[in-house]
Amino acid sequence: MPILYYSSNLNPRLCLATARHLNAPVRYQAAEPLGPKAAEFAHLNPNLRVPVLARDDGSTLWETDAIACELARLSGQPGFFPDGAQLPEMLRWLSWTAMHWGLAGSGLYYQRLLVSRYGLPPLGEREMTHHLSEFKRLADILDAHLSGHHWMLGEALTYADFRVGALLPFAEAIDLDLSGHPQIARLAAQLNELPAWRDPFAGL
Repeated sequence: MPILYYSSNLNPRLCLATARHLNAPVRYQAAEPLGPKAAEFAHLNPNLRVPVLARDDGSTLWETDAIACELARLSGQPGFFPDGAQLPEMLRWLSWTAMHWGLAGSGLYYQRLLVSRYGLPPLGEREMTHHLSEFKRLADILDAHLSGHHWMLGEALTYADFRVGALLPFAEAIDLDLSGHPQIARLAAQLNELPAWRDPFAGL
């Protein structure tokens, strides 16, 4: 059975929530790829990052979105990572998150959580100002989209919702103010109704 390596950080949490929501046929293994056993972890992912999916044939798959696609396939639930007519729309929001929304959010996540958690060097004032400005601009775009959609792609929950919502479980920890974006707050509440999203670490 494949093994999903994870941690409590943003993207590993997203991947773990995906696997548990889909009831994917995988085993779970907590990992610290930058810890004392980093050299041993490098054969799983040379980037020394999680998540990683180690397949039964010895190959590994890394990068969160790719693993989510594989998990949907393994779980027999392709609708969660749809192809066909919905694929371009799915890719639009995955790309937007990777290149824009996720970058701005990750800056806030880094500065307000990871710096203190891991003793990392803080971002400069100018860089933080840029992240805050971008986050507000992009949140307006996302909020407007959600005003006409129950979920990101329409009426059904898909991985697009998990991807754009990845930062939302950390909103309180990073002092993320969603009061001016009611549709994003609604998405956060809808996602939080899902047990696997609310606490993907339960029982592990």
